[in-house]
Amino acid sequence: RRGSSHNGRMARRGVPKQINWFLREWMDHLDVKQSEMCRRTGWSKATASQLYNNVQDYSPKLVNEAAMALNLAPFELLMRPEQAMALRRLRADALRVVEDTRALEQADEDRRATG
Repeated sequence: RRGSSHNGRMARRGVPKQINWFLREWMDHLDVKQSEMCRRTGWSKATASQLYNNVQDYSPKLVNEAAMALNLAPFELLMRPEQAMALRRLRADALRVVEDTRALEQADEDRRATG
């Protein structure tokens, strides 16, 4: 019996107790206004406002739409911008280490081959 409580009355959806994504923080970090999010996502003004003000919880569809609009990976919206940016820097550093290691290994092989 979806949506009903034990006394037969319909359960009312209230304001979510805890929102587990960081849309507002990302929009502020990227200086994207609600009107711009409406344009990029097709959301109504009411939806954009409710999401920004943590009155409406997210869904996978909304996360994907917001991520595309903000040029983020969907999982980044579940992290504070500072955390996601630190993770991006860590990943970039790791890729540089791998590239540098490969270049050194190639130089060693070239030296041995001509050596």
